[in-house]
Amino acid sequence: MDLDIPVDPNEPTYCLCNQVSYGEMVACENPNCKIEWFHFGCVGLKDKPRGKWYCTDCAALKPRQKGK
Repeated sequence: MDLDIPVDPNEPTYCLCNQVSYGEMVACENPNCKIEWFHFGCVGLKDKPRGKWYCTDCAALKPRQKGK
C-alpha cells in the first residue's frame, strides 16, 4: 500500500509490508516474533481474530497439538 501522507523517518515500521502503523492492526502472540504487529489487509483479515493469533512464520514454528 502506497501512503500519500508525510512519514517521519524515525517512526518505526511494522508488518510484512514494512510500513508505519495505520488502520487496524493485529499483534502476533509469539513474544519472540520478529515483526510483532501486522496490518489487517496485509495478512488477509477483515475483522479482529477471536482468541490468539499467530503470523504465518510463527504459526509454522508452533508445535502441533493432537486433536486441534
